Formats: sequence, structure tokens, C-alpha cells
Amino acid sequence: MKSITGGLLVAFGILGAGVEIDNLRTGTAEHTVTGFLLAILFILGGLALVRSARRAKLPPELRDAPAVVRPTLDARDVERAVLACAQEHGGRVTIAEVAAGSQLSFTEAKEVLEGLSRAGACSVDVTENGAFIYEFNGLMPREPARAALKS
Repeated sequence: MKSITGGLLVAFGILGAGVEIDNLRTGTAEHTVTGFLLAILFILGGLALVRSARRAKLPPELRDAPAVVRPTLDARDVERAVLACAQEHGGRVTIAEVAAGSQLSFTEAKEVLEGLSRAGACSVDVTENGAFIYEFNGLMPREPARAALKS
């Protein structure tokens, strides 16, 4: 019942805004600001009722749960997380590996890796499948000194 009432309020608010726009267009507008404010009030009230009805349908544990708040990381912490992930993967990572191994989204991981590449911290290799592999030479395993001398 709440969602129906909310939907009707939203429709009434949109209709009221349309009437005010028409009044402005024809030049017969009186109390236009008041009309728009009432229309917005009806729309917002209707949306609140619809949202309330949807929340009521959720299970109690989800209804009362606080919104998930992701901690914000500063640029230094983000770089450390990416470098730690690269170190765990032998100095070579993909965007998906960084996103899976850190708190970063795929888009955030891509932006950070591209920034590190522009800064010269890593190089980018593209596979036959089109995947980008970011190589951190300073984090790759080193050859033993004897093997390097024999070459």
C-alpha cells in the first residue's frame, strides 16, 4: 500500500511540475516558485514512501544493517597495497590480481597501475589475449650471483 501511495504522490508531483512549466510557457504563471516547491515535496515524499515499502520487504538482518562503509586509503597506502600484491606474485601482476588482492576496485587498480607505469615504477606487457601485465623489475626474483657471472 505504501508503494502505491508513494507512486501516486510521485505522479502527482510530476503532474504539478508539468502544470507549472506549462503556466510558465503560456505566461499565466502565478506563484510559480510555490508550485515547484510543492511538486518537489510531493515527489520526494512519494519516493520516500516507495523506499520505505521496499525496505520493509527486506529480511530484518538486512533492513537494520548499517550501510557498508569502505575505509578510505591515502595514496601512499594504495601504492603499498599494489606493491605488496606485486611482490606476492613475483613482480608481475594483472589489474584483476591487484583488485582481488586489495581493497581496490578494478577501475581503481587500473588507475594506480597506469600511474605507476607512467612514473617508471613498472613496465607494461600485453599478452596475446590483450591482458595487461605490469612488471615490477625491482620485485622480480633475482638470479644467483654465480649464474649471472657464467652468462
